[in-house]
Amino acid sequence: MKSTCIQNTAARLSICRMLMMAFLGSAFSFPTSPPSSRMAIHAIGNTDTTTTTTEQYVVRMTMVVILVLMGGFFAGLTLGLMGLDETNLQVMVHSGSASEKKNATRVLDLLNRGKYWVLVTLLLSNVIVNETLPIVLDSILGGGWLAVLLSTALIVIFGEVIPQSICVRYGLAIGAKCSPIVLVIMYMMCPIAYPASYLLQYFLGESHGTIYKKAGLKTLVSLHQSDDDIEGLTEDEVHIIKSVLDLREKTVASAMTPIQDVFTLSFHSILDKNLVQKILRNGYSRIPVKECEDSCNYIGMLLVKSLISYDVDDKLPVSHFQLSALPETSPETSCLDILNFFQEGKSHMAIVSSCPGGYGGALGVITLEDVIEGLIGEEIVDETDVFVDVHKKIKVDRVPNKHLQSIIPSIRVSTPPIDTLNCTLSSESTGIKIRMKGYGAIVDNTGGGSSSVLSSSYTQQQQQQQQQQQQQQNMMQNTNGSSELKV
Repeated sequence: MKSTCIQNTAARLSICRMLMMAFLGSAFSFPTSPPSSRMAIHAIGNTDTTTTTTEQYVVRMTMVVILVLMGGFFAGLTLGLMGLDETNLQVMVHSGSASEKKNATRVLDLLNRGKYWVLVTLLLSNVIVNETLPIVLDSILGGGWLAVLLSTALIVIFGEVIPQSICVRYGLAIGAKCSPIVLVIMYMMCPIAYPASYLLQYFLGESHGTIYKKAGLKTLVSLHQSDDDIEGLTEDEVHIIKSVLDLREKTVASAMTPIQDVFTLSFHSILDKNLVQKILRNGYSRIPVKECEDSCNYIGMLLVKSLISYDVDDKLPVSHFQLSALPETSPETSCLDILNFFQEGKSHMAIVSSCPGGYGGALGVITLEDVIEGLIGEEIVDETDVFVDVHKKIKVDRVPNKHLQSIIPSIRVSTPPIDTLNCTLSSESTGIKIRMKGYGAIVDNTGGGSSSVLSSSYTQQQQQQQQQQQQQQNMMQNTNGSSELKV
């Protein structure tokens, strides 16, 4: 943004400078011969050596046209090339269309030779052309204000406004096509332009593309939000991108579950039937284990999957099972750092402690799910969650699916126990129970309404196969019976 402002200011200053120099050049320029001498010579009759011939007039008018076009060429390229952001050009090189990649590569190759060198070359060429134009017009019009006004009008209209307007719209394509010509002029102007560009680089520093800070990036992402445009960003995408940018500044203390809300076990707890059922009802896959019931010193965590083959009648203590390591971290740890730690596969849970590695001091528990929630900026509520937001104690409001209600009317959710022997799954309501049969599901509505049957295609195919097998068996029996009668 800063470089663009500098370039626009330079362009405006060049216009003012050219107008002033055109005025001064025409004011201090003198005709080849005074009007009185021309009149005297004309009176004598020596018209072959004193009057401007038609051929000279045509040549000078041609020079005026060429100078105006060259002035527009340099002025347009000054704004077109200097107005292109290097960061945007690099984006086009990697993700643009085929033509954009080609044009951006050419322009970058030119600017990488020295952006100030290109700028000084174009400005110097533009000044030379625009200062030559009033001199040529002076020889045609005889000097005076008419030459000043005409040169000013030609420079402003055809040498500045029109070419710069075109190059603002098609700056990349025009700059790419004209880059070889600009490169040749750069080497022609090298004795003057290169030292000047070196001084500019020394005092102003090297020119870079626009670099956005996080606040600017979030604003830039928000500006690209458009729900109607296919290429635009949706509201969820914008929200997730902003959350990712804030992940480094977010600490684990803001995402952890307070220790008083954490389900824990003691190292000497007996895993009887009641305790195992309590573990299953809570639905956690990892449970922190502390040294004793009243202790704040956590020594590891129990993986619930290790209880799959456990017989509750054995009534073994937690100490009988192998505990996984439970790392500790400080509350000031960044969520991005703890995410990188979790990605190493050593653990998906950590204790947030005021004195990591010391005795006690546990403040809460941070898990991979907590970090992912901070990563996407939204809460992840599964079937066993009680709170949507643990810090604010916002409980889960399990609203029935409206689409499911349109298919199965009068559904009420209940919480009957899970019968694993009969393969009966229950949802949290009164009145609906799902009984699994193979790959099918029969939904019983016990709320007084009619029952609805949901069966998968696999179950229907299985029933058809069973019917075909039964028919084949019946045919075999009939065949055997008829053969016995014949015997």
